[in-house]
Amino acid sequence: MSRRTAAFLAIALAGACLDLSSKAFVFSRFGPGTTTTLIPGLLRIQLTTNPGIAGGLLPSRAWGSVSAAAVPLIAFAFLRRREVGRTELLCGALILAGTLGNGWDRLARGSVRDWILVPWIPNFNLADAMLTCSVAVLCLIWILHDRRPLGDPRPAPAGEPHDGGVGDVRRDHGPRP
Repeated sequence: MSRRTAAFLAIALAGACLDLSSKAFVFSRFGPGTTTTLIPGLLRIQLTTNPGIAGGLLPSRAWGSVSAAAVPLIAFAFLRRREVGRTELLCGALILAGTLGNGWDRLARGSVRDWILVPWIPNFNLADAMLTCSVAVLCLIWILHDRRPLGDPRPAPAGEPHDGGVGDVRRDHGPRP
């Protein structure tokens, strides 16, 4: 196993352990149905369980199987390419960590334990935060990537006027359906 793969898996396992231990700690210290304010107007602890996906959508026990199937796919997607940067690899490891943490809850308990409550956002946990932040950073990286060859220090070439980009606004694209 390469150092890169070992680091990826170590980060993923550490993140999943952090998520699961935080859930165990909070659910053993606070009672269901109570809300504890940590930072007034910003951060509270409120215990909930979620049998569905984001915000309780589509409740089903099938999500445990989906999470289990996603684990090797996520690892393969980020470990298969050698030119993946460190930031992308870290994001991939955190996505795997979040999937492992919530997947464990789904398989062992039938629902995910959520405990963090901030204004205007449904309850979530550390696994949800790892997943969401990592996907946001990956999207930002991919949007800002300029698609030039890796070894080429020159700026990327300008887009052609007919490539469907910003300069292609007034071009006739054929009949509309």
